[in-house]
Amino acid sequence: MRIADRHAESIKVSSFLSKLPVIGREQKEDVKRMAPEELIPLLQNAGVDFILAGAHGIGGWMAEPRATQDVDFIIRLKDRQRATYALLAKLPHLEVEKHPDVWRFKSGEQYVVDLILARAPLFKRVLKEFKTTRIAKREVKIPKLEAALAMKFASMTGHYRNLLRKKQDAVDFMSMLEKNEAVNLDLLRELGELVYPGGGLDLERYVSDVRAGRNLEI
Repeated sequence: MRIADRHAESIKVSSFLSKLPVIGREQKEDVKRMAPEELIPLLQNAGVDFILAGAHGIGGWMAEPRATQDVDFIIRLKDRQRATYALLAKLPHLEVEKHPDVWRFKSGEQYVVDLILARAPLFKRVLKEFKTTRIAKREVKIPKLEAALAMKFASMTGHYRNLLRKKQDAVDFMSMLEKNEAVNLDLLRELGELVYPGGGLDLERYVSDVRAGRNLEI
């Protein structure tokens, strides 16, 4: 299967899984989670350039796609207002929380969309390191494998992240390496160095540890 087709199929699966009601907690009509194909036209029609990130964006690199609570987009700082207007014009029930690095949209108490602002060096670079796939007849950018690995590395080593989420990041990181033997280590080191000084070598060590069956330090 071609890479683009693999990612398209993965996004269909992760979207389907994400929209399923949680047994014992939800009815179908109560599900607030959204799928990428519901949101992508809103941003593209508004002229917002983005990378589809999160579990939907990297699922095609993993051994198996998975469900997720929200849809993540990486956007440029200059597009944050335009993207917000586009989303709220069609989804006025959403509330917005504005943080320095991410604008979060929630329905009730559940976060459903994250606009990750490309303020940090890594995310600025990720906007240039992408492949494309098609979702609902639209061409969409997703992170390259190395960019996806670097973002998971940043999450695993970030002090802001709680341990439970770091463990999920580690599972995703290992899953991507299980699925993909070929990794551009030169690019990976460059991206890791954008996380923090010395991060390039640490990220390469994480890859070596996974390949060797060793535990990741998170």
